[in-house]
Amino acid sequence: MTTLTDGQVERFVVADKRRFSWARCREDIAPFITRHVTWRALAAGDIRSKYRRTMLGPWWITATNAITALIMGTVAGRFLGADMKTYLPHFMVSMTIWNFISSSLSESCYTMINAGGMIKAVDMPILIHIMRMVQRNLIIFLHNIAVIPFIWLVYPWSIGFGSVLALVGLMIVYVFVVSASIIVSMICVRYRDVPPVMAAVLQLLFFISPIIWEPSHIRGGEWAVTLNPIAYLLSITRGPLMGNVPNLATWAGAIGVVAVLTAAMVYIYTRYRSRVVYWA
Repeated sequence: MTTLTDGQVERFVVADKRRFSWARCREDIAPFITRHVTWRALAAGDIRSKYRRTMLGPWWITATNAITALIMGTVAGRFLGADMKTYLPHFMVSMTIWNFISSSLSESCYTMINAGGMIKAVDMPILIHIMRMVQRNLIIFLHNIAVIPFIWLVYPWSIGFGSVLALVGLMIVYVFVVSASIIVSMICVRYRDVPPVMAAVLQLLFFISPIIWEPSHIRGGEWAVTLNPIAYLLSITRGPLMGNVPNLATWAGAIGVVAVLTAAMVYIYTRYRSRVVYWA
């Protein structure tokens, strides 16, 4: 039998779990660092399990990406009348980065939904399930990016010390992917109609982002680059790799987008983390 006092205490406990505080924020986000061995090991196990008993193992990822990108890049370049010496490296680098972003956001729609049974049965931080998915896609990305040196051997372009900035750009992209994946996962586990909408949004972003086309070739559609956060993320990673260091405005735009998204992620995750077990 529950007394009035017990009911009031229970309401206070529930209200406290829903309240945002920096102490709860640090406690909820801590598994990103303290449990990194767990989600990294789980992601590596996923990759090994998928390519078990194959001749090339995970390097099938690299081979598949190389074949697909070369065919698409060649066909698209011919249709656009572009010089393959400049277009194919642009397309390969852009497509590799975009695949990491899109695959992570696409899989995040179902990460918590598919892990619903484990979330209810095992006392494990929810963040681990999302980081496992992001780490798995990061491993695939690292295999895919191995194609770029071979493209450089065929169509060499100038590379300077500014290429080191690509590592900084990739770190910013990684933070973006983690923050966006957590937000999307939290929304999709609550509202199951969002995943199809997310698929449509990703398809739209692919066409309005400078992946199959170059920003210098558009006329009258500059807004697609100015207002598109993906364009900034591609620029700060692709630019240094291609020997073109982005200007400060591009860096500021990318960092600003990621900072706002990360702040939103911290608030949403801390505020609604305790409810995921009921939604999953």
